[in-house]
Amino acid sequence: MKKLLVASLTMASIGLSARLPAELEPSCRMEIKKLCGMTRDRSVIRKCLREKYQSLSKPCLQSLLEMRRNSEPQAIEASGGKSYSYGSAERQAFDFYPTPSGGRPTLVVFIHGGGWSIGDKTMSTGSKASHFNEKGFAFASLNYRLAPETNPAGQATDVAAALAALRARAGKLGFDPDSIILMGHSAGAHLAALVSTDPRYFETADVPMVAIRGTILLDGAGYDVPRQMERAGPMLGKMYRDAFTTDKETQFRLSPLAHAATPNVSNWLILFDKARADSGSQSNALAEALKRAGSLVSAVPISDTTHMKLNREMGVDGDPATRLVDAFIERIL
Repeated sequence: MKKLLVASLTMASIGLSARLPAELEPSCRMEIKKLCGMTRDRSVIRKCLREKYQSLSKPCLQSLLEMRRNSEPQAIEASGGKSYSYGSAERQAFDFYPTPSGGRPTLVVFIHGGGWSIGDKTMSTGSKASHFNEKGFAFASLNYRLAPETNPAGQATDVAAALAALRARAGKLGFDPDSIILMGHSAGAHLAALVSTDPRYFETADVPMVAIRGTILLDGAGYDVPRQMERAGPMLGKMYRDAFTTDKETQFRLSPLAHAATPNVSNWLILFDKARADSGSQSNALAEALKRAGSLVSAVPISDTTHMKLNREMGVDGDPATRLVDAFIERIL
C-alpha cells in the first residue's frame, strides 16, 4: 500500500509549493520537513520523497495522495485538458488536450508505465501535451485498471476501449480518428506493443488497426515476458509474477513478440536506455521480428539517459529522444 501511494504521488506532477500545503496535517508536514530538510526547492522535495518514501507514515502518504486527487481536475483544466470516462471503473478514463489550431489533426495517445500495478494518466504527461499541441497534434493520456484489479490482458482491453471511445468522440473533440500515434513508457510500452501486434484487442473494440499510424515504445523490457522473467532478479521477478502469474502459457500469450507476425501496426519507433541490457535486448528482438513481418521499424539506443529520464524529458526542448519522435511522426504522416 505504501509503495503504491507514494509511487503514484511522487512520479506525478504534484504541486508541492515552497511551503508545504496548509491542508496537510501538521504532523505530516513535520515528517516531510524532517525527512527532506527545510529546502524551498520543490524538485528537491519530489526527489527526496521518491527516494525516502518508506520513512513516511501511512496516514501522511494517504493525505498527500488525497491532496493530489483533489487538485487533479483543476490541474488538467489549467493545462488545457479535460477528463472523460470510457467505462464504469474509476480508472477507465482519459485526459484529452485539443490542439489550439482546431481542424482534424493527428492524435498522439500516451499510456503510462508503473509495473502494471501503479501510476495514472497524469503521472507522466509532463511536457508531452504542450509539446505535441504546439506541433499541431491533439494529445490524450490514458488510465487503465491496475493489478490486482485486472491483469495485462484486461489492461490491453482497456487501452483498446479507450481508443474506441476517443474515436467515437473524434468529431466533437477535434481530431482525425484514422490518424493516431500510440506511445507508451515501460509497462505502458508493453501494452502499446501488445495491442499493436495482437489484433484481438482492436477487433473486440472495433478499432481498425490501420487507424494506428505508428507506435512509439519508450524503454520497455516486457516484449518477451517468459524470457524477461527467467532473467529477472527477486524484486523485478515479483513484479512480473504479480502481473503475469507463473503460468508459461499466460506469459507467452501476453508477450508482444509472440504476435509479431502480421497483422501489426505498420510503423514503429522503439527507444531504449543504452545502459539497460534487458531493455536493449528485448527492444532489438521485437524490432527484428516486426521487420521480418514487414513493418517499418527503428530501434534506437539513447545515451546519457535513464529509464525515468527518457520518459520524463519527452517533449522538453532540446531532448534528443523527443527529436527522434518528432522526426518519426513527420515521416509517417
